Amino acid sequence: MPLTIVEARDLSVAFDGRQVLSGVNFSIRQGDYIGLVGPNGSGKSTLIKCMLGLIRSSHGAISLFGSAPVEMKNRERIGYLPQRMDFFNPRFPTTVTEVISQGLIATRRAGKSSGREEIEKVIELLDLLGLRNRLIGELSGGQQQRVIIARALVNEPDFLILDEPTSALDPEVRESFFELLHELNEKKRATIVLVTHDIGGVGQYATKLMYLDKKVIFFGGFDEFCHSENMASFFGSASQHIICHKH
Repeated sequence: MPLTIVEARDLSVAFDGRQVLSGVNFSIRQGDYIGLVGPNGSGKSTLIKCMLGLIRSSHGAISLFGSAPVEMKNRERIGYLPQRMDFFNPRFPTTVTEVISQGLIATRRAGKSSGREEIEKVIELLDLLGLRNRLIGELSGGQQQRVIIARALVNEPDFLILDEPTSALDPEVRESFFELLHELNEKKRATIVLVTHDIGGVGQYATKLMYLDKKVIFFGGFDEFCHSENMASFFGSASQHIICHKH
């Protein structure tokens, strides 16, 4: 049986008396490629932060690689791309290549190789060849987004969490990005959680769907989703098949 990467048991989170997540239960196994969707304010980003130990639960528990996320014993196995880049200072005099190489620091590859091959691969895939020696602060917002995606991917992490990663990507780069995710998932057995508002397109890439609205409304494969009477009543049968992308 595949290893359990993330497990939530009756997970609840409240801020200032307002319930953000309530009674969330699920298990994510090694090799899963999860499309995490839901309306604005449904708790998607909060759930991701719980996985990473950035937010503590009000009730229940969540584990990552079998440990509480706050312990972060396996940080070198995780790649994370936040929805907003508030942590990132574009004025810092750092080149594109240097920013990407930060994804290799303190990882299992550090000290074993220069990481040059991995850096070159993501630079090419994300169309950054002409920008590699530019200062990060000289780039447009969309170009900076591509650099931060490359930084998250360069280590080929075992568990990759991406919060709305393609909002600033043009179609060609977006396709290369999803091809790389597919390769990591299929060949490297990387586990992926992709947070997206594009519920109509996520079935093209992910293998499972989690629909969250403060609690888990649905979690399962797209075949199961497509044949679910509950989901048909929730979305309508026409939209249900569009989301599925399997039939």
